Amino acid sequence: MKDYKVIPLGEILNSEYKQTKIEDAFKKFSCQRETDLESFLIYKAIPYQKTGFGKTYLCVDSEKLEEGEMSIMAYFTIAQKSVDITSLSNKKKRKVLGDYPGRDHLETIPAYLIGQLGRSDQYSNDDLSGEQILNECYHAISLAAMIVGGNMLVLECRQHMFGKFYEKQGFKKLYNEVNDEDLFTLYKKIDFSEYWSRY
Repeated sequence: MKDYKVIPLGEILNSEYKQTKIEDAFKKFSCQRETDLESFLIYKAIPYQKTGFGKTYLCVDSEKLEEGEMSIMAYFTIAQKSVDITSLSNKKKRKVLGDYPGRDHLETIPAYLIGQLGRSDQYSNDDLSGEQILNECYHAISLAAMIVGGNMLVLECRQHMFGKFYEKQGFKKLYNEVNDEDLFTLYKKIDFSEYWSRY
């Protein structure tokens, strides 16, 4: 695995680092399998960051960073989400929520959203694995969980990514149907306390 550094986008936007240099690095990020990842990074990551709608974290190649170049190996964006559970049966609610107070009468539940997560085509799984990117995501979310609690994660993905990756990482389908964009909503309950020691 290559050495990398996780840099919060807000950290460099609030520094003397020129925004144009950040935008140039974004334009070099390529993910042909999921071009939405390219589009989000170029057009939405900075506005989402500035409005507080979502926070983006960059996994940057340490070797190139020492040479003055920002090469984004991967990135992820996290946010908060209110999840609609009105269509779930009481049996499914019990499975998803466990002993959550007032479970059977709830219409929504709070969750942490992994809005974007992907690796650049310039780097392989050996350079930086999907599992490692996901672990970095968990570490970032654990900071919020340490203060306000919460253990529910949600994300959206296509069927092939569910079977190829997310199912192996312990995610399950929240609904059996896809949404308007042909994406499944997945969920995972996680104990974030195991990540707190890092901080």
